[in-house]
Amino acid sequence: AGAGRAGRACERGARPPAGAPAMKKVLPEDEGRDEEAEDEEDEEAADEEDDEEAAGDAKGGGNKKGGADVLGLDADSDSDDDDSESAGSASNTGLTEAQNRLLYLISLYTHAARTEDEKEEWIRKQAVQVLIYEGIVLQVLDYDYAPSSEMIGLRRAYFNVSQEGKSDLDFLREEELLNGLKLSSKEYQPITCYQISEKGEEVLKKLGKQDREAVHEMVYEPGTRELLKVTWDEGDEVFYLVSATGYRRKSTVMNTEDVSYVSSAYIPQCLRHGGRPTLSNAHRAHECGQGDSAIRDELDEVITLNSVSVIVSEFIPFGTNNIVQLNNNIGSTERVQGGFFTANIDKDTSGTKLELNPGLT
Repeated sequence: AGAGRAGRACERGARPPAGAPAMKKVLPEDEGRDEEAEDEEDEEAADEEDDEEAAGDAKGGGNKKGGADVLGLDADSDSDDDDSESAGSASNTGLTEAQNRLLYLISLYTHAARTEDEKEEWIRKQAVQVLIYEGIVLQVLDYDYAPSSEMIGLRRAYFNVSQEGKSDLDFLREEELLNGLKLSSKEYQPITCYQISEKGEEVLKKLGKQDREAVHEMVYEPGTRELLKVTWDEGDEVFYLVSATGYRRKSTVMNTEDVSYVSSAYIPQCLRHGGRPTLSNAHRAHECGQGDSAIRDELDEVITLNSVSVIVSEFIPFGTNNIVQLNNNIGSTERVQGGFFTANIDKDTSGTKLELNPGLT
């Protein structure tokens, strides 16, 4: 009975007898807290040991990065030197090789006015197309080209145009690396010009030496730093590349290349009303390989087609209306719309550069 009363007294919180050790009731959750406290004490002890070791290394000169900072040197200076050397030969602009060279080509012919005394310099789209063709022939630009009917002054002629080059021009404009300018010629035809933008100039700072030298071989007179300008000869009906020193070279951009082919006449059944059937020349297809080729570009693609029917037709033109002409003048039908506009009249549409006073665009 006495033991039972003593047990109840302890449960009620009575103090233990004098000299007896203190008793503490341990709950299950208190056990987990004690284990966490022990782990934290172990981690703090380990951190103190690491700090002591680091202090010893610093006193003994074991910290290499700190030593480099004291000497005023960068521990990664060797790798930075290697990167600078590689940047001199390779371009790290995020663009393709052809886009880099095309952007640099336009930068050599154009300039944005910085002061009121300077001129805004632009390059005409037609001159860019001629230079792109010359770059393809000299294997500076990896594009393809094909004859296309284009307006040159007041006449229409076949002109070797690179669709890939036109696509890259539009891409550079979309990325705001080039500025675009719209104006009218004295024949009331829309003219497009290009100019390097401030963003494009920042990108060209990363251009490698190899790409720069490749473009220099194409746009400069051999052995000099004189830019070649594109001019149109009305008498000979050809383009020339000329320099300020009198150097003159004929461009073959107007020469359409001969490609051998074999075709057969075809008339749709809906248009046939009796008569004898058309003949097939499929048995003469092997003669294509026996003809001469005048292609000056290196071809790396072969397309084989079978049972192809091509219909060439003509329509009666009624002329363009005012709305269509307005859309062509402001470039609303083009891939890249907008840009700069000027009321000035272009009096030399077949030339290379266009100069305007600042504030007239």
